[in-house]
Amino acid sequence: MISPQLLAPAGDFSSVDAALDHGADAVYVGIGPYNLRAHAPNFALQDLSELLDRVHAGNRRIYFALNIMPGPEQIPEIESLVRKLRLDTLLPDAFIVSDPGVVHLCRELIPDVPLHLSTQTGTFNQRSLRFWQQQGIRRVVLPRELNLKQISDLASTGILETEIFIHGAMCVSVSGRCLMGAYFSGRHPNRGDCPQPCRWSYRITPLMSDSGNPLQEPWLEAEENNNGTYLLNARDLCTIEILPGLIRSGVTALKIEGRNKSAHYIAAVVKTYRAAIDLFIRNPQEYTVPDEWKTLLASIDHRPYTTGFYTGELQMQEVFSSKATSASRIVGVVKGHLKENLPVIDVKNSFSIDETLEVLPVNQSRTPFPVSISRCTDLCGNVLDRISSNRVIAVHSSESLQRGDMLRRTIS
Repeated sequence: MISPQLLAPAGDFSSVDAALDHGADAVYVGIGPYNLRAHAPNFALQDLSELLDRVHAGNRRIYFALNIMPGPEQIPEIESLVRKLRLDTLLPDAFIVSDPGVVHLCRELIPDVPLHLSTQTGTFNQRSLRFWQQQGIRRVVLPRELNLKQISDLASTGILETEIFIHGAMCVSVSGRCLMGAYFSGRHPNRGDCPQPCRWSYRITPLMSDSGNPLQEPWLEAEENNNGTYLLNARDLCTIEILPGLIRSGVTALKIEGRNKSAHYIAAVVKTYRAAIDLFIRNPQEYTVPDEWKTLLASIDHRPYTTGFYTGELQMQEVFSSKATSASRIVGVVKGHLKENLPVIDVKNSFSIDETLEVLPVNQSRTPFPVSISRCTDLCGNVLDRISSNRVIAVHSSESLQRGDMLRRTIS
């Protein structure tokens, strides 16, 4: 059985490192504002040489997202960007695109770079696959609205490579094509500026007649608390339990959502699905979901999980809250070692040496484990009792630490 590609999101260099360290086969990123996560950190032109070198050094792949639905004024800007990428030879392994105009532009200017069609376009059937094949598309990201059998049927045609989402936030609209943000606030979701009105609280209020009395109709019943009800708020997708079916479907790539997520989130999700894919490929009959995987996925920012349309689940909304909750927070990342083999930590959130922390290890054979820090110093050797964020320190720890390991604390 062929192992599908594990594709991870990355909004900045720390997320790229986390994805690569924990086992992603490829990463996808945004360049400037021309992607559907325009408010993610994204990458500038001056970052791309280092970014490409970093990813390709590990024999991984990188895809650039140019998947907004651009207005007339943005097409010249995208053309200028693509011309600069060609001129400076800063080319990815593929572009992720949605708009036919951008497809045509990329084929004209950089015909040798493969094109992957975003889920935003919505490829639901074989005829669509044939159409996009004729337009030069190499791979399609299938819609989340398909079920397992439909995914398998499309993948088995072999017309194009296929990619599906396996984890992350979901959209209440079909393939993310939503106009609510543009209507309510003038922020256009299909241009990467979604204000997420599906996460807002709403109240159900009967319409009034001309006399001011409620109309006598059979109104929709919905539970709500004092804060209203989150009618449109989708749960987060988690497919770890049904992963064997997704791999057996024959898709080319399994994609994680989350270019606005932290490096900690990326590391935990990639690590879990890397272990799951490898276990299934190694011995399909022995695939089980151990408690450690469930605990790790429960520890990161997430709304209640669902398997969504893949299994025909009907309860995909979380109506009492739209917030993503987390059971842990990153403290720092091991960046290397001093001559004395002391781990060097890039501190992300302050901590003190009397805390017992947990390590999210890059070693795939290890699950998260506790660690105590007995001594901290700055790089000049000065002893520190309370360590503030955004500094680099050396530590004496109860467990050996590897480059890329993440230290985190549990949140009650």
